Amino acid sequence: MLRLALAGVAGFLLGLISNRKDRTHSSRVFAIVSIISALLFIVASGLHQQTHNMGDPARLTAQILSALGFLFAGLIWIDRSSRVEGLNTAAALMLASLIGLLIGAGCYLTALLGVVFFLLLYWLSSWIKPRRRRKKVQEKTGEEAPPG
Repeated sequence: MLRLALAGVAGFLLGLISNRKDRTHSSRVFAIVSIISALLFIVASGLHQQTHNMGDPARLTAQILSALGFLFAGLIWIDRSSRVEGLNTAAALMLASLIGLLIGAGCYLTALLGVVFFLLLYWLSSWIKPRRRRKKVQEKTGEEAPPG
């Protein structure tokens, strides 16, 4: 039960951070994906133990990731101006799935590091993006950069 709760919290946190447009809805989806991944890993390892080590729980995990890959590919599209959309959401959902698998496997430190690196990436990208836009505007208009 603890693993499922931790997976849900981690997925919810990833959803809050990754999608700024609709935080509540996306956070639920992220939490559900993370919980499902944790639950499937717990079931796979439980079946592995009940069948006296017959089969391989990693095979079920691989099938989970394969199925989720199809789901996430459906989130990616090209808009009218030929820009690729949905790629960040699909990648963040894949990360939520992997975090769920790690928590389901009991690898809490690795899962925590994944969430921390995700947070750092979003913080750095939000810090860099306005500076790149400002520089592009200055190049187009020919204005000098303000001091400081």
